[in-house]
Amino acid sequence: MTGEIVVAGASGSSGRPLLAELLRQGVAVSAITHSADGAERLSALGASSVRHADFGDESALRGAFEGARAVYVIPPVLHPLEDEFVINAVRAATGAGVERFVYHSVLHPYTPALRNHLRKARAEAAVRDSSLRWTILQPSMYAQVVLAMLNGGGPEVSVPFDLEAPVSVLDLAELAEVGAKVLTEDGHEYASYELAGPLTTMKQMVAAIAAQRGVALRPVLVPPTSAPLPPAALEKPMAAADMISTFAHYDAHGFRGNPAVFQYLLGRAPNGFAQVVDRELGNR
Repeated sequence: MTGEIVVAGASGSSGRPLLAELLRQGVAVSAITHSADGAERLSALGASSVRHADFGDESALRGAFEGARAVYVIPPVLHPLEDEFVINAVRAATGAGVERFVYHSVLHPYTPALRNHLRKARAEAAVRDSSLRWTILQPSMYAQVVLAMLNGGGPEVSVPFDLEAPVSVLDLAELAEVGAKVLTEDGHEYASYELAGPLTTMKQMVAAIAAQRGVALRPVLVPPTSAPLPPAALEKPMAAADMISTFAHYDAHGFRGNPAVFQYLLGRAPNGFAQVVDRELGNR
């Protein structure tokens, strides 16, 4: 893998677009996954090589990182050991002599009410304390994840927090552009970038889906404890609790960020939710 970029945790919702963007740019990139299903998805995308390694195995990560010039780390979502996994990746990258290390974190990691955010805050501290040339990306909510949550079957759409709460959402395709940029360009060392898309509300996002589909959709507020959970939390009580507490926090406070840094890195204004909906649903 000499000279390649390695994406660890590449088979998820944010890893696949990054891999595709790097390949589109002609960058030699290898992908790391822990599952056979993930390996199939990554091979289909055209990764130079696909390796199996678990974030819990520092030795396996080090072997997968050997010869890489840069590593992009996306730990498994809502995992109770995320901070330990990132520490393993930091140690593995240091031992393998990796030049660049990019950690995929979250907007506002230090949020005491949210355990999943605090794990990322602890992971960030380990990254910053390392000897690596690091960059930390802190993305806001993903437009594609919200679209999947809201674009259900019937005319009523369950919403797990305040319909009018202000939230920042970003386009995963544009996040991938920024990820590729900080991996391949100089000048991003020792930077923590807040990446927030434009502010919107769940009510506005439901309306955008309805307009694109040409149907009437009615958002219905449901308690966070009875809201539909993402796949990562369906069969894991700790992950489910983290997701429910996240919904409750958004219900009370929203999830607000400023898009200025994202715009600076993209070189243009970032997409709003309606633009993502038109592209994603219009391609059907």
